[in-house]
Amino acid sequence: MKDERFYKAYMEHRTVSRRGLLRGLLKGAQTIPDLSVVSHHQKAEVIRPPGAVDEAIFQQTCTGCGDCASACPEFLIVLNASLPELDFISNYCTRCERCVQACGTGALQSGLFNINARSELNHACQNSYMYCDSCSGRCDKNAIQWQSGRAPVIKTERCDGCGECVFVCPVNALEMVVI
Repeated sequence: MKDERFYKAYMEHRTVSRRGLLRGLLKGAQTIPDLSVVSHHQKAEVIRPPGAVDEAIFQQTCTGCGDCASACPEFLIVLNASLPELDFISNYCTRCERCVQACGTGALQSGLFNINARSELNHACQNSYMYCDSCSGRCDKNAIQWQSGRAPVIKTERCDGCGECVFVCPVNALEMVVI
C-alpha cells in the first residue's frame, strides 16, 4: 500500500514540460462558438436545461462537466451520456438560472427563460369528478385554463416548461413532453 511518503517522493521528481504546462492552461480557454449563425435546427430528443442553445450546437459545446447539475438547487438536472437533461420526477424548475450562471462553455445562455418541453394531459384528470385546480392555481404564466367538471385546457403558447403543474398534480395526470 502506497503511503504519504511515496506520493511526496513521486511529486518531487515529477516535472512538467513547458509544452505540457501551456497545453493544460490553454485547454480550459475554449472559444464559445458564434451562435448567431445556425445552419440548421436540430430538435432535442430529451429535455434540456433552461437556456440551452440549438441541439446541434449544444452537443458540440457542452463538455459534460456537470457544473449545471451541481448548481441546480432542485436537483432537477441529471447527466445522461455526459450531457445534462431535466428529470421532472421529483421536482420542478424554479427559474433561478443558477445552471446558466454555472455553465462556462456557452451551452446554456441567459435571456428568455424557456425549456424545450411542455406539460401535456396524458392521463385521467380528477377534476372530471371532483373539484381540483392544483395545476392551474400554481401556474405563474396562466397557461392552464381551469374548467368546472372537465379536464383543464393547456395553452402551450403561454407555457415556459417549468413543470410546476406536473409536480403539484395529485393524480399525475400531467407529464412533460419534448416539443
